Amino acid sequence: MSFELNFEQLQGKLKKILNPKRFRFIVILYPNPKTIIEIKKHISKTFPQSLVNNLDVKNRSYQEISSELYKNSEGFVYIDDFEEILNSEDLYNGFNQRRDKIASYNINLICFISIYKKEELFTKAINVIPDLWEFKDSVLELEKDERDDSLAGMRISESSSYSSLGGLNSVDKKEELERLLKKLKEASSDELKLNILYQTATIYRDLGDYKQSLNYSKMLLKLQEEILDEKHPNLATSYNNISLIYQDMGDLKKALEYQEKALNLREEILGEKHPDLASSYSNISLIYQDMGDLKKALEYQEKALNLREEILDEKHPNLASSYNNISLIYQAMGDLKKALEFQEKALNLTKEILGEKHPDLASSYSNISLIYQAMGDLKKALEYQEKALNLREEILDEKHPNLATSYNNISLIYQDMGDLKKALEYQEKALNLTKEILGGKHPNLAISYVNIAQLYFQNSDFKEAKEHIDKAVDIFSHLFPDGHPHLDIALNIQKVIYSQ
Repeated sequence: MSFELNFEQLQGKLKKILNPKRFRFIVILYPNPKTIIEIKKHISKTFPQSLVNNLDVKNRSYQEISSELYKNSEGFVYIDDFEEILNSEDLYNGFNQRRDKIASYNINLICFISIYKKEELFTKAINVIPDLWEFKDSVLELEKDERDDSLAGMRISESSSYSSLGGLNSVDKKEELERLLKKLKEASSDELKLNILYQTATIYRDLGDYKQSLNYSKMLLKLQEEILDEKHPNLATSYNNISLIYQDMGDLKKALEYQEKALNLREEILGEKHPDLASSYSNISLIYQDMGDLKKALEYQEKALNLREEILDEKHPNLASSYNNISLIYQAMGDLKKALEFQEKALNLTKEILGEKHPDLASSYSNISLIYQAMGDLKKALEYQEKALNLREEILDEKHPNLATSYNNISLIYQDMGDLKKALEYQEKALNLTKEILGGKHPNLAISYVNIAQLYFQNSDFKEAKEHIDKAVDIFSHLFPDGHPHLDIALNIQKVIYSQ
């Protein structure tokens, strides 16, 4: 999603994003070189005590620039010609493979690339630096005012996901799909086809169309198998992505099969002490959790945590992810005391390394709320869920899907409190926002319809209950095969409602 900002608004935005005592990765697309100078001046004025490192990467190897990259433990590192990294195999492999080392330094890595290289940025970055690209905080796109070359008129587009389209709504994504599919037919090089297939699969998954996402992911894998070495790490990435789609579809056997293929290949080519192995262990754990095998889920999640504690900095955000995942398993086991203990560890580490205004902090508040809700302490649950919502409203775009998640969770607390009017109010806010940003055939929309149907049923409004549960079943039937847990739950609720 993009929106116009004047320079004063841009200053406020940068002040929120930048933190010279925390790791940040920001890419700025500029209209002319003068823009780079003005932005650096603004940052120096805002953070006058911070160290600054202008890193020259042109015609140099990663080994040659590595000592300069790591010379300061905090502050700002500027790379004025990010395109050089994307076009140099030595540089992009160096940056990508050392993602975790780079992120362990409290630096703000600010990379500039011409706005006229925008398409190259998004197509190449996800292919040549996929691991580092996942760590980006923002992509800022600047457009010069037609009247002059100053910073008077600007547009910012941001994404917190590895997809270059993470901030777009469903209509924008469908338009982007049309452009990509047309471009795929015209693509002459294998590299371009790989990039387009990857983006297309990603957008379809974002839209909740898992069948098409799987279709394009398998096309991508087939092309990779034809042109890449059989031990290429990108094959493991594709196995992982296909596993995640099968998990979305409820085919857990297939999800586990592909996740184990990713793990086996990574173990063979990366060794036993690589962070990607921890990611595979964690993803296998999540599959076992969905299968209901909580013992296996805990075993793999603890393997992920142990490896991360061994190879990562003690203040690395992936440790907080492991604490969070272990907390969720203990919650599923009914050990709420242990669940709260690990969730609070995740919260405290997230605060320490990412600051008080990070989206992960809102997720921790929300997860703690769910534990208190399971304990029956609804007052505490509401307190933490409102903290999550307040933080999300402050730092996220007003059309962000995580706001809908907060509305949904607050609704469920009010439902447990017996305040059905308040519960319905928040559930409808979740529904309206989800419909606006994700479209009419997304699983999250169906979940909102299910929750609203249950509220109307509790209120003895069977007509509205039937109308909403029918919409949920229609969406789930369109998206998922028979036997998917979401579809089965909706069908059972539909049966109960229609029995009245």
